[in-house]
Amino acid sequence: MKIRLQTLKLLCRHSEEVLTFSRNITFIHGTLSLGKSTVVRLIDFCLGGSLEMTTAIQREFLAAALTLKVRDLDVLIERSRGEGFVRVSWMDPEDGPVSLQVRAKGDGPVVFGTDVVNLSDLLFRLLGYPIIRVRKRTGDEDSPMVRLSFRDLFKFCYLEQEELDSSFFRLNTPVLAEKSKDSLNFFTGYYSEVLSTLQIQYDQTRSEQRAKRDAAERIREFLREFDFASEGQIGTELEQVRARTEELRRLLGDDNAAYLSDTHFVDEQRVLLRQMSDRLERERGTLEDLDFRLNEQRELRSELLSMKFKVARADRARVVLAGSAFENCPQCGQPVSTHRSHGDDCYLCLQPLRPDENAITPASINSDLDARLADIEASLRRHAIAKKRQETRISAVLADKNLLDRRVADLLATYESDRLARTRDAQRELAELDERARFLDRVSAMPDAVTKMIEDADALSAVLERLAREIVAEQRRLSNADANFAALEDNFLKALVATHVPGVSAKDQVHINRRTMIPEIWPGGDEAAAYSFYTAGSGGKKTLLTICFALALHRTAAERDLPVPTLLMIDTPLKNITPDINPELVQAFYRYLYEAAESDLSDHQVIIVDQLLVEPPKDSTLEFTDRLMTEDDPDNPPLISYYHGP
Repeated sequence: MKIRLQTLKLLCRHSEEVLTFSRNITFIHGTLSLGKSTVVRLIDFCLGGSLEMTTAIQREFLAAALTLKVRDLDVLIERSRGEGFVRVSWMDPEDGPVSLQVRAKGDGPVVFGTDVVNLSDLLFRLLGYPIIRVRKRTGDEDSPMVRLSFRDLFKFCYLEQEELDSSFFRLNTPVLAEKSKDSLNFFTGYYSEVLSTLQIQYDQTRSEQRAKRDAAERIREFLREFDFASEGQIGTELEQVRARTEELRRLLGDDNAAYLSDTHFVDEQRVLLRQMSDRLERERGTLEDLDFRLNEQRELRSELLSMKFKVARADRARVVLAGSAFENCPQCGQPVSTHRSHGDDCYLCLQPLRPDENAITPASINSDLDARLADIEASLRRHAIAKKRQETRISAVLADKNLLDRRVADLLATYESDRLARTRDAQRELAELDERARFLDRVSAMPDAVTKMIEDADALSAVLERLAREIVAEQRRLSNADANFAALEDNFLKALVATHVPGVSAKDQVHINRRTMIPEIWPGGDEAAAYSFYTAGSGGKKTLLTICFALALHRTAAERDLPVPTLLMIDTPLKNITPDINPELVQAFYRYLYEAAESDLSDHQVIIVDQLLVEPPKDSTLEFTDRLMTEDDPDNPPLISYYHGP
């Protein structure tokens, strides 16, 4: 799995910080609390991990951009603080530039291709590997298949400072240990794409077979509950139900056809009822006409009364204004002289005053209005009397009709009671038979369905047997994994001896438990005296055991072409080891690290974070870069150059 980091860019509130990584070794060193460990945490963050929210990160950090080489592809991964998604961009040799947003981890909808749902799936795709699926519980054939993510593999590439002496790749942690075991199996060759595909097919086929058999058994229980032993029995009962249904429908039809002839004794009353209904409609129409006329005359009376009030107001205004005169001309506003009038002409227009013999006086208007009001009042009284008579007539017709209705109802009551008694039971039985027939129609196909399900399930047994044989054959083909484990054990012992781990000699043996995947050290080959990381005691020794195992894994991968990412990040390899007290351990460790990086791990990239810089030998051909972080040297600033705080 060829991965090579190129640059890491930090977008902060007041600056952009860029770190460039060497092809072989990048050594980040300096005093405390300046951002050394944050560098590898940010790399892990861009690759889908969580970010420790230190004070500086909370206050100043906004986003990170990681450029790297994945196989032959130049890839850019961008992620903002607090975001659960990352933006991944690369140049595809066939499709050109590609940029998409994916989940950092977890399930979700497919975002690329046919099966990529998160960053782990995309990294596998870019690395040229299929999505890896393993049993949720190792060794349990009934356990479902789950994804083995890139994050599970990366635990062997990023050695966190906090876990160096507390967790040996989580191999003793419930739940998480299964993923670490699966990762080692994948690295060493106990996993293959063919084996994974066969196991998925086997799991799906077995689930399908169980589902068919369970469904067949449930249908059988259902049929037994209703006493249906065979399809013939269901058909016989269905024919009986349909025959009885036809008989009942015929009886009800005959009864309905005889209804009119059986009720002829009320025909005369029915004719009278229709005649009375027609008469009642006519009388009600007449009453509506009377109401309309009454409303019209009432409105006319209201208008005449209003007119009388208006005439009276006009007459009073005329009397009040009779003696008034204009002092100024209403047209031009100049004073008007009264002496220019001779008494028989108008003093304004000076035209002769002539009496109007045809003028209508208020008295004549009031007289005419009174006469009209008297006529309307008389008409209203006549119409009111006519309305009352009409209402009385309607009441009488309605009473006669109600009486006749009751008489017809009484005549039919006895007949209807007898008829209802005849048909009620028949209709109830017919409804029950219709429902029973529908039920039997649905059930009639079940015996054949059960037989078909059982035949299909039995046929799947042959498929399962074939898949089981192919799985065993593929597992036998993967026998090279034992040789890979042996090489890993050998390289682990060499690393322990070369780094001068206390209590370890070349005469000891290393054995990796194939069930727990926890390596044990047998002093002098004595299994009874065996110990492991979890019984090593010393914190410094545990740290060296963890780092040496990671180096041995990467070295074995380089020697035997195993699918281990070609990136190793070690945060504080000398944790719990004091350089001035154990200088030989420090020198031995870095001597072994640089020798491995220059030989077997020449295609691997190593990033080291530590307080003190230990450079490779002067004659080394390694491409080596170091980054010093200090608080007060502007040439060697902290990770966030302007930040000075906790």
